[in-house]
Amino acid sequence: DEAERQRTEALIKPILRGRDIKRYYYEWAGLWVIVIPAGWTKKVTQSPLIEEKAEKEIVKLLPSLMNQLLPYKAKAQKRDDQGDYWWELRQCAYYPEFEKEKIINKNIGKNLSFTIDGDGKYVEASCFFITGNNLKYIVGNINSTFMKYYIYQHADRTGAGDIALKGVFIETFPLPPITTENRPFVRRIEALVDKILEAKRGNAQSDTTHWEREIDELVYKLYDLTAEEIGIVEGQSSLGGLSGSSD
Repeated sequence: DEAERQRTEALIKPILRGRDIKRYYYEWAGLWVIVIPAGWTKKVTQSPLIEEKAEKEIVKLLPSLMNQLLPYKAKAQKRDDQGDYWWELRQCAYYPEFEKEKIINKNIGKNLSFTIDGDGKYVEASCFFITGNNLKYIVGNINSTFMKYYIYQHADRTGAGDIALKGVFIETFPLPPITTENRPFVRRIEALVDKILEAKRGNAQSDTTHWEREIDELVYKLYDLTAEEIGIVEGQSSLGGLSGSSD
């Protein structure tokens, strides 16, 4: 019935994989993940129950969802990372962060791309995400040619030669802090990112290179790069090492 549908929909979340994330957009593959966090059952039943009784209560409450999960019960009961019951996920302090606007990227690839999700998508283990303030400024910066050059020069590599972005490396990105002096550049980057995101939502194949090029020029100013330094960055880009491919 409608009440069960609403209860079920609250626990099923759209999920993205690393391969779905492109430069300034993503291609959701229609995949979903069941998110029943630790403690959820006790909260719903309003009392701690032994697993057998709790399971019966949840089957009554969510019959369709539990019909999906019950065939995997034996395997789920062996998990080390379960919550209070086999159908729950382990304790995790950042579940609410998935619901927020965030920058997302895959963590391994030949050329890594970043985009923004504002629709509460979850991401699996091949991705990283960033929440917080000034996300459009950040994503414009780290998608720029200069930051691609920085990543290409400093990031770890896999045995196959792919770039491997570890969380600790992302945390050390040399992003210029926003100041009174550079705020006009930052606001312009944010406005351009808005245009790119809107265009990509309408048509993922939209040509946004003119706006991305303008972001490049603004980023060079933010870092006070000299003409010679820009030449090095642009020269590396022309060699193909910094292509905009999302592979």
